[in-house]
Amino acid sequence: MEKCKSLDIDSDLTCELIEKAYNYGIDTFGIANLEYLREYETYPIDLLDNYCRGVSIGLKIPNEVLNRLPESRAIYAKHYVMINDRLDFIAYELSKFLESKKYKAFPIPASKVLKDFKWRSFISHRAIARTAGVGWIGKSLNLITKEYGPRIRFASILTDAPLETGKPLENKCGDCQKCIDSCIVGAIKDYEFKDYPKDRNYSIDMEKCVSKLQEFSKDPDIGVMVCGICLKVCPWGKN
Repeated sequence: MEKCKSLDIDSDLTCELIEKAYNYGIDTFGIANLEYLREYETYPIDLLDNYCRGVSIGLKIPNEVLNRLPESRAIYAKHYVMINDRLDFIAYELSKFLESKKYKAFPIPASKVLKDFKWRSFISHRAIARTAGVGWIGKSLNLITKEYGPRIRFASILTDAPLETGKPLENKCGDCQKCIDSCIVGAIKDYEFKDYPKDRNYSIDMEKCVSKLQEFSKDPDIGVMVCGICLKVCPWGKN
């Protein structure tokens, strides 16, 4: 998008947006330059055409909800839905704010996977968060933050507002394989990558993962596609 190459950055607008986001109680915030994601798979394929920035907002999952897995999976499912709903509300409110400033703003739901799009969302919230400098992509393909590890849910807003952007962080997983060793269906592969794998199937056996999530979703006490074990065992965010 040619317009994105000559943005006149508005620091005041950026600060105002950040302040509003934290006033809503978010735990992580970042702004990505979407130029780095132009080649990324999206649905539809022209999703990013009218936008220059991706705003990432995150809410933390309470530690004990994950620490007590697998026994607490039904409770985790409830919090999963509640946190996603809260993220969607905040993304909606921040989008209204950006629109009030005469910019485009397109909030992407926190949890909306499309079966016909290979169980992906419209765009990866994790890819936006990584590009924004919120964290790095772990071996489980979760977004890992320094403070909370992978115990975060995300939503995103696509916008043409001239916002200041963050910079990606260095991957800090190192030789750790706790998520690989703990996956209950062995879906996480020992595949090395620097920033993000060229294809997520190099890192995750999606058939195994999705099949188990679907199994959990059929449990009337759970009702949604959640597992959480790879979030629980990650050393980042455990304390």
